[in-house]
Amino acid sequence: MNHPADNIIGVSAAVKKIRAELECAARSDAKVLLTGESGVGKDIAARVIHQLSARSHMPFVAINCVSVPDSLLEAELFGHVRGSFTGAYRDRPGLFETAHKGTVFLDEVCEMSARMQALLLRFLETGEIQRVGSDRAQSRIDVRVLAATNRDPEQLVADKIFRADLYYRLNVIDIRVPSLRARPDDVSLLFEHFLRGYASARGIAEPTVAPDVIAALVAFEWPGNIRQLKNVAERLIVRAQNSRISLADLPPEIAGRPRAAEAVAAPAERAPVEEIFDRMVKNRESFWSAVYPAFMTRDLTRDDLRFIIRRGLHETAGSYKMLVELLNMRPNDYKRFLNFLRKHECHVPFARFRSAELRRRAPQDDEFSGGALIDPTSSVLDRQLPASDDMRATGTGRR
Repeated sequence: MNHPADNIIGVSAAVKKIRAELECAARSDAKVLLTGESGVGKDIAARVIHQLSARSHMPFVAINCVSVPDSLLEAELFGHVRGSFTGAYRDRPGLFETAHKGTVFLDEVCEMSARMQALLLRFLETGEIQRVGSDRAQSRIDVRVLAATNRDPEQLVADKIFRADLYYRLNVIDIRVPSLRARPDDVSLLFEHFLRGYASARGIAEPTVAPDVIAALVAFEWPGNIRQLKNVAERLIVRAQNSRISLADLPPEIAGRPRAAEAVAAPAERAPVEEIFDRMVKNRESFWSAVYPAFMTRDLTRDDLRFIIRRGLHETAGSYKMLVELLNMRPNDYKRFLNFLRKHECHVPFARFRSAELRRRAPQDDEFSGGALIDPTSSVLDRQLPASDDMRATGTGRR
């Protein structure tokens, strides 16, 4: 049987260091905060810690804190009692109770709301669980908490977005998982590992790889890290036309070829993005299948995503809630959608789209004034528009 640390594939000095840190962390029950860019394998590192620890025979439970709406995250972590909310037909334990004597991995922990941060801090201090809808605390729970974030927690603390006391509770052992560009010696090993796995899953022979392909892979910066490399390997296996992978099979940005869109004028550069938008609006394809995967693999840029959001806000007169419906997401995806945009700094201010719509309607529509026209930029207009998460969500536009 392979040693659990062998799941961290590579021969570089960075990998040797991270393996040693994981083995050291596994020897205690101290809380661990794993930091590093998106796609570097923080979840795998957490599993290695659990598998090497004395708790390895007990449950390992993981949850991505940004993928669960805040209204449901409390029930997911702490459980609920029957009748506490619509659909709560029976008592249900949360993940902390499920993982008693084992390990809980909180991925993207810094995306928790202020209220959830307070609840998590209380649990870390007391070990007591209080299910949603219950009037008393349950018995104490014994779990080891591992957490991860791809953001800078110290900066979030300085900006008063993340609680300092919670940060210090979680950051007993701090392990930074290195980016793929910091370990170029491991690129070929990882690529061949993924190729072999995907070829086996499809029941085909593993293709050979031309030397210039490996050279291109090693030279690439990999902004999406191991996740991006894994996706490239899967794409090559799915599209395999022969038993040898050549440079022409690689995506243009990796092979060093210019994209076709780069040779045309600026209006044409937006054509593929407009086609994606039309697929969602006309063909009823969801944002999570049409945009999200391409963005995470860097096939769509931040500017592309902002273009889609601006186009949608123009259609919905600045309403993010209507935009969720327009892009074929479920209503309860609203907060997840806003969190995703804020996390990747792609949130677009809605006010100008709403103001533009009101200015267009003002000469013939007096619904806001009771018969008297109102300047849409005045404070009276602000009082007429109901407060929502649209107004509270903010983001910066980094190009």
